[in-house]
Amino acid sequence: MRLEGKIALITGAARGIGRAIALRFAEEGAAVVVDDINVERGEATAQEIQERGGQAAFVQADVSNEEDVRRLFRLVVERFGGLDVLVNNAVCATHHVVERHWQPTLDVVLKGTYDCSLAAIPLFRARGGGSIVNIASVNGLIGLQGIHPYSAAKGGVIALTKSMAVEYGKERIRVNAICPGTIQTEVWGPILQEKPHIWEEIVRFYPLGRLGRPEDVANAALFLASDEADFITGAILTVDGGLTAGNPLFPI
Repeated sequence: MRLEGKIALITGAARGIGRAIALRFAEEGAAVVVDDINVERGEATAQEIQERGGQAAFVQADVSNEEDVRRLFRLVVERFGGLDVLVNNAVCATHHVVERHWQPTLDVVLKGTYDCSLAAIPLFRARGGGSIVNIASVNGLIGLQGIHPYSAAKGGVIALTKSMAVEYGKERIRVNAICPGTIQTEVWGPILQEKPHIWEEIVRFYPLGRLGRPEDVANAALFLASDEADFITGAILTVDGGLTAGNPLFPI
């Protein structure tokens, strides 16, 4: 198994992409710390891992709160003794994204990623290295309409990924990012209520002819977290069905 003996922390792991990553990592042998602010869903994710024979613990922590971050990483050490992999996946509530609320978006998406990464560094040093996988977005790579604070925050995550990869590479700490395209998760619920056919409208722009599944991102995260990616750092991996490759609707 590719993460046998590893300890992984996934933020925002109660549902969607984070949940899929937590389940996938556990399948590959990792002991998983599930972080989220949603207690019911977070505990359910950890319980599902345990029922499948894996090791997991849930910690309720808000990554936009510095004290919560310190408590989160303290509990990781108390529960499992260290850390090998951090996946920064937490995102603010959908209404903050859609309504273009700057502060909560930046606090969770960008500052939360930075604070968690800084908290992970000393734990990685103690184990001779580690891997950070940041979940960014295609919104940080190409211009898309409307949700400008979210796009700016995800663009910041991409820049942060590269700068931290350069700073910590000499300590065998790898930092990479994944830029998902449209992934069919619960986060789309409020949008689907207003625009029930939005997925059908969006899928036309995807060369592969389908939208993404959480498992698509989880598989990419598994690769970047594993020793198979030992010579990869500062990389930005698009998991987007070809969206950023070009526009299939563009006329010849």
